[in-house]
Amino acid sequence: MSPNKMNVQEIRAEVLVIGSEAAGAKAAIEAQEEGADVLIVTKGLMGRTSNTVMAGAGVQCPISDPRDSPDVHFEDTIRCGEYLNNQKLVERLINLSVTEVPKMGKWGAKFQERRPPPDSPYRVGLPRNELYGGLPGSTYQRGMAAKGFHGGLQWRAAFKKQVKRLKTKIMEDVFVTSLLLTDGQVSGAFAISLRTGQFLVFRAKVTILATGGCCQIYRMTDSSIDATGDGITMALNAGAELMGMEFQQFFPAACYNPEFFMSQITGGLRYGLHPIFYNSRGEAFMEKYLPVAKDWGLRDETSRAIYMENLQGRGSTHGGAYMSLKHLPANIIDNTLRHAPYRHKLERAGIDIHKDALECGPASHYTIGGIKVNENCETNLPRLYAVGEVATGCDGAERTDGGSAICWCFTMGYVGGKEAAKKIKELDWVDIDPEQVNQEQDRLNSLRDRKDGIRGFEVKNKTKDIMWKYCALIRDKKSLEEALGLIQRVQSDDLPRLACPGTSRVFSKGWVEALEATTLADLSEIVIRSALMREESRGAHYRSDFPNKDNTKWLKNIVVKRDRGKLVFTTTAPVMTRMRPTEEEVKE
Repeated sequence: MSPNKMNVQEIRAEVLVIGSEAAGAKAAIEAQEEGADVLIVTKGLMGRTSNTVMAGAGVQCPISDPRDSPDVHFEDTIRCGEYLNNQKLVERLINLSVTEVPKMGKWGAKFQERRPPPDSPYRVGLPRNELYGGLPGSTYQRGMAAKGFHGGLQWRAAFKKQVKRLKTKIMEDVFVTSLLLTDGQVSGAFAISLRTGQFLVFRAKVTILATGGCCQIYRMTDSSIDATGDGITMALNAGAELMGMEFQQFFPAACYNPEFFMSQITGGLRYGLHPIFYNSRGEAFMEKYLPVAKDWGLRDETSRAIYMENLQGRGSTHGGAYMSLKHLPANIIDNTLRHAPYRHKLERAGIDIHKDALECGPASHYTIGGIKVNENCETNLPRLYAVGEVATGCDGAERTDGGSAICWCFTMGYVGGKEAAKKIKELDWVDIDPEQVNQEQDRLNSLRDRKDGIRGFEVKNKTKDIMWKYCALIRDKKSLEEALGLIQRVQSDDLPRLACPGTSRVFSKGWVEALEATTLADLSEIVIRSALMREESRGAHYRSDFPNKDNTKWLKNIVVKRDRGKLVFTTTAPVMTRMRPTEEEVKE
């Protein structure tokens, strides 16, 4: 062993769950309920990392309106996804939602009551405004709402209660850097303990990835700082297929006011009170872009309209738009915001929401693409599953508003956990390949020992700026090719010079940022090249040089994999079992 290598601690578990939040916690609990020996490893602290704790109150399941049903929910999801969804997976998850979402109440989450207070026109507890109909993408009001304005706090409480009951094994502050393969099968993972700097090898019969998306590739994002796509890259490098990486969802109502920058204050106002968007000229501009939906469009089309107004010099002071409630009577605003925790924050900032507009704008919010899975949440790699935002297939080209992501976390977690527990009964243990372990040690030590060069945060910032400028809401061949050249320059010139100043291996922020910088640059290349390949506009992907949807040529998914180190892009037909585009839709 070379002098700079440390002893590697080996840890064994039948089911290794990488990621501890909604999807990962649910998978671990369900697998453990089936008798599996489960270990959760997480990059931060359970309940305080990734996007789940930041989630809003709503979670979709078709039980709130007597006219709604799993069939209607399915149709809305496929139509919103523009037929690129895996319909086998969607059908399974929606049928599970009617049991798995309410189950969270039994586990300790508190849901809001659905009876309206006598002086309010709204049904409290439903993620929609009763006056204006269902949320964008939904035929009827759909779902349940957690108590309070942040559902993530309720999901955290429920999962903590269950893992405590089950005595689930959890290792926190562990950064998993790669998956390990034996004879083409995933046999475990390699990691760094951030608390000690020690290298760890996890040996498992089945591994479940639940590490979230890669929204941090963009400068403007309301996602967790942990959303750096670690699991997506690990899976790709191990041989798993990715799909739909050109589809990155943007939220149109992230707050741009400096006092509340990137908070969800404006998002809460949008869904609760149906505001109107104005540009710097005082013009209500949404109808120009969305003549039917107007201010109530889906997230990406609304974000794109705001982005367009800024390109044409009509944006707000900080690059967004102005969101106003002035058209509503004061008592409606007051009744709706009666218990809103941010109401007093606005007042302290000198903002009177009855007459003052708030600035809002697009922010990278959700990774629609990810690791390709089947209806059992299995990847193409034996012994590897993926659940939650790290996986893809549920949303197609666009997701509906109002808690669909949390619904998929709960239901995919159920499927992945149950299927993994079933799978381990037919699997033997496989040995870890020591050569892979040595190579990963060498790679990480080499990066850690380099003191002169460029810092990880500098590379991350450069990548985020490139992606926001050239590959965000409006794309064309020229801008995408420019973005690709700039990202490839980052990969060739900057990544080999990544350095980690300082001597301590304990909670080495520079080490983590250097690893994340590589991941973000590599994923940015994949997003750009996928967007270049799709010569049409569909859902979250908009090409100004191909502004129309092309069902004749592009009713297909783009799949990415590595072949001897090189990225290979191919297409595959979506899994369509129940719904297909009509002849009129095909001709559009």
